[in-house]
Amino acid sequence: RSPAEVDGLLRRGAETRATAATAANDASSRSHAVFCLTFEQSEASGGGEACPRGSVFRSSKLNLVDLAGSERLRVSGASGQRLEECKYINGSLAALGNVVAALTSGTARHVPYR
Repeated sequence: RSPAEVDGLLRRGAETRATAATAANDASSRSHAVFCLTFEQSEASGGGEACPRGSVFRSSKLNLVDLAGSERLRVSGASGQRLEECKYINGSLAALGNVVAALTSGTARHVPYR
């Protein structure tokens, strides 16, 4: 895809993200977003073949992650639906923290994926 197409996809994703006003933030993100980009490059060594022997192929992957913001319930002033969202967001961020801690500890026998 072209850079313009990628930009359009990012913008479309940003427009559909759930946000809501709280006392802590006018446009608090209420959802997580993950955007995965894969870059591929090939260099032919000659002969005009699609993938000739001796050609070089490179592939890289970039994951862009934007997590919903953690908010202290006292500071956010959240109530009703916003309060329930805060609880779920904070719980999911805590669970993610546990997974990252287990993966990076080097000694964990169990990774607490849900």
